[in-house]
Amino acid sequence: MLKIVKRMMSVVLIGVLAAAMAGCGGSSTEEKKDTSKEKAQKVIIGTQEMPNDEGIAKAKDYFSKEMGIKVEIKQFDSGKDVVTALASNSIDFGLLGSCPASLAISQGTEVKCIWIHEVLGSIESLALQKNEGMKSVKDLKGKTIATPFASTAHFSLLHTLEKAGLSESDVKLLDMQPSEIYAAWKNKQIDAAYVWEPTLSELENSQIISTSSDMADAGYMTSNMELVSTKFAKENPDLTTAYIKAVAKAVDLYQKDEDSAVEIIAEALKLKKQDAKGQMSGSIWLSAKEQLDKKYFGTTDKKGSLVQNLYDTAVFLKNQGSITEVPNKSVFEKAVDPSYIESALK
Repeated sequence: MLKIVKRMMSVVLIGVLAAAMAGCGGSSTEEKKDTSKEKAQKVIIGTQEMPNDEGIAKAKDYFSKEMGIKVEIKQFDSGKDVVTALASNSIDFGLLGSCPASLAISQGTEVKCIWIHEVLGSIESLALQKNEGMKSVKDLKGKTIATPFASTAHFSLLHTLEKAGLSESDVKLLDMQPSEIYAAWKNKQIDAAYVWEPTLSELENSQIISTSSDMADAGYMTSNMELVSTKFAKENPDLTTAYIKAVAKAVDLYQKDEDSAVEIIAEALKLKKQDAKGQMSGSIWLSAKEQLDKKYFGTTDKKGSLVQNLYDTAVFLKNQGSITEVPNKSVFEKAVDPSYIESALK
């Protein structure tokens, strides 16, 4: 009888242990599923108000449609703010100019450059106050010029001055964000400004004397691009590729149905259609296939000129005191990543 009771107790004990182990196993599996699910619950995209492909993708909700999950859009005033957000891991993706992008890479922020939103042209320009006795870049000697420091506009402005035989010390440079430039311009606290759209068009009584297209022709190309957290991209390659598909779809819409694309941007930025069209035509929009040209990303096997462009920009940033040293070119080679564009095209 005692043996039977012991045997029964053993059976019960084994059953309890098995149930407990199954319960633990189930809890562990469930926990893993929940963690995985949590990682894919939301994507945070840092953006700026610009008349480009991301503007269309936001308005048409392409990101949510391509990614299949919740997407949060965070608005920023400048590329420097985007760099800070990427460095603190408060966003997954960030739209910024090639200067702040180079700054982020140079400072060791773990990011990948995955897309060029536009190659800048007249969308970013040097504007003078009319009726102030200024007609050319040379007339800016001794004048006050505002621009966001460490930006593509800053980069182009200094080369514009250099081309006209002026140095930084010949003018008074002020570091201002677009909203600050608008206010200072209105109050005539500045004589000129190098800034981008839509702020550029809001500067009343202005005269454009040089554009980023002029600088690109002179060998100083600037662009707006997309960075993604290296950690996010590594853990979520499909979502990173989905981002590319969303902006590529926006470029495709612009190239095939310009009127619809202009209408979307006009509504999103509260612009007149003709103004939206003018701003959008002020830059070059590249399709996914065009991005892989050797002038830009190149391919995974052979990176393109974007690597050198970002490296040269880092040299500019060092000369400005924005960084203490220029990283080895291999750092930029590693950061420029065409693989997600290649995946999107498959």
